[in-house]
Amino acid sequence: MISTLSVSQSGLNAAKTAVENVSNNIANENTPGYKKRVVQVSELSQMDSQFAGRGVGVDGVYRITSQYMYDKLISENSKVSYYDKLSSMLGSVESIFKETIDSGFTADLNRYYQSVENLRANPSSQVYKTALQNQGKILVESLQNLYSGVETQQANEKKGLYANVDGVNSILKEIGSINEKIQKYGENNDLLDKRDQLELELSSYVDVSVSRESGYYELKIGGETAISSNTNVRTMNVKEEETLQKDKYTLVKNTLPIPTVYDALKNNNDATFSPKTYNNGDIVTYKLNNESEVSVTMGESITMDWDGDGSVTTEAVTNSNLTRALVYRINSNPNMKDSITAYNGDYSIDANGNKVTKNTQDNYLRIESNAGGIANKFDGRISIQKFDDLGTPVSEEARESIYRNESQSTDPESRVYISIYDKGISAKSGIIKAQVENLSSDSPNNKFQVYFDKLDAFAQTLGDITDKYIKTGTDTYIYGEAASDESLGVINSVGLFSGSSIKTLKFNDSLVNELTQEKLDYLATMQWNNDLSYDGKAQTGTSTAKASLSEFFRDLRVTVSADKESVNFLKDTQAGVKMSIKSSYDQLTKVDKDNEMLDLMKFQAAYTANAKIITAIDEMLQTLLGLKR
Repeated sequence: MISTLSVSQSGLNAAKTAVENVSNNIANENTPGYKKRVVQVSELSQMDSQFAGRGVGVDGVYRITSQYMYDKLISENSKVSYYDKLSSMLGSVESIFKETIDSGFTADLNRYYQSVENLRANPSSQVYKTALQNQGKILVESLQNLYSGVETQQANEKKGLYANVDGVNSILKEIGSINEKIQKYGENNDLLDKRDQLELELSSYVDVSVSRESGYYELKIGGETAISSNTNVRTMNVKEEETLQKDKYTLVKNTLPIPTVYDALKNNNDATFSPKTYNNGDIVTYKLNNESEVSVTMGESITMDWDGDGSVTTEAVTNSNLTRALVYRINSNPNMKDSITAYNGDYSIDANGNKVTKNTQDNYLRIESNAGGIANKFDGRISIQKFDDLGTPVSEEARESIYRNESQSTDPESRVYISIYDKGISAKSGIIKAQVENLSSDSPNNKFQVYFDKLDAFAQTLGDITDKYIKTGTDTYIYGEAASDESLGVINSVGLFSGSSIKTLKFNDSLVNELTQEKLDYLATMQWNNDLSYDGKAQTGTSTAKASLSEFFRDLRVTVSADKESVNFLKDTQAGVKMSIKSSYDQLTKVDKDNEMLDLMKFQAAYTANAKIITAIDEMLQTLLGLKR
């Protein structure tokens, strides 16, 4: 009877613990990260050889979870966060390019075209001249507003990146603190739930892999260890690097430190072209951003430090010192020296940090931006006008353009990346991956840079074709300054727009008063010319990507929308994968109130049954104790 009382008491305690556990599950049903608990009971072991059982004991309260499903969940959550962030970013850009029938850049471009047509019909009308001046300014402002809008979005993402990295570091430190408590007090269900919730939150920012074997906790971000030995936390940092633009040109035949084959004229990597020699009277001009230029005339006398030894002498420009003469002119030009610096070949750095070149002979022409980063990108080319000994333009190859050697030159870069212990890491998914790859100009996935480049290409072509032209027939022309510099014929200067990028693009409204009927006829052809190229080279018709200005801009808007739709499709697909895993995981780990109520009724019944047995035994004992002889 006494042993039965002990069995009932053990059952009573087990039922009480189970009821309390059910109540705790119901109370925490909506607590983030909470996983339902179950009470593990087992039969008490025998103390002797008696057949009767000793009751049950509570082994502990355990979380219901699946480590495999949980790891898959945080992996898919990271991928969804990446596409969700990218979709949000592209949605903001798409809204910048949003247009209506009467507003937006397309409408501004059409109004500009109409103002040209109106002035063309009445070239002497001051009203139409004023209208063209206004529409030209509006057109530039509209383009620049689009560019600055995308820039603002990118700047916001950079601020967001720093904030997100701070958030990641806060989560890492909190996980390290939880691991310290687990080491000190042992594994606790609430601590484990909190750590899981932090890991899931962390996976929204970056891809995470976790090892929890044999009590050793290690967390990696992008394959790089962020938490090791349970509590050793390594924080993440944002790094920014900006490199210079370096353009290289070969001008004359010589023994040079780089290959003499270079990008020349309109043909990139033209192996048949080699540096030429020049006659007296030939003019070599360096043009920067279709805005500023300096020239050197073969045979002219220039007073400068030719050999770099500090002595200033006067010498005539020849094939042996042309590069040094052009370097001098570029570096002396007030419109160029603040943004670029020219060098006679490679340079070394002296003890004072100055760049030193070997000027005892001509090397190749090296032109660098004074400041690094994509914001300091520039566009340059060299034009050559050749004359014979009598000063008459040469009938064959009278004009040429030399573009930089693409294989030897480097574009400027603005690189943003994340690192741990100064070691760069490459996130594979998450919000931070979407931000980093759209902040680094060298990233092939940088959508912002694609839009910047297309807008700059539009501005470059607009500035080029409205600067100069050559008339070849009644209604036929050679379009643009670059094409004019490479072709025979009388060059007509318009100069309506100048600049080779959005930031350098200008509308020269004062030149509207100088537009003749012939120039207006030329400008009017732009609106229907669908043979324009946007590769930064001459308008020679050899480019594979040809379109009118309107078509090119429309293609840009389509690109923005298509990018957004493509990302949305991938986001929806990935969200479906995550939802499937989460549904199965939640079914296993989340509290089901209906099941909990059934368990509550079951354990309450067990508690009541054990209580009745104890009551019955107590009554029996009282009866036995009350018996009298």
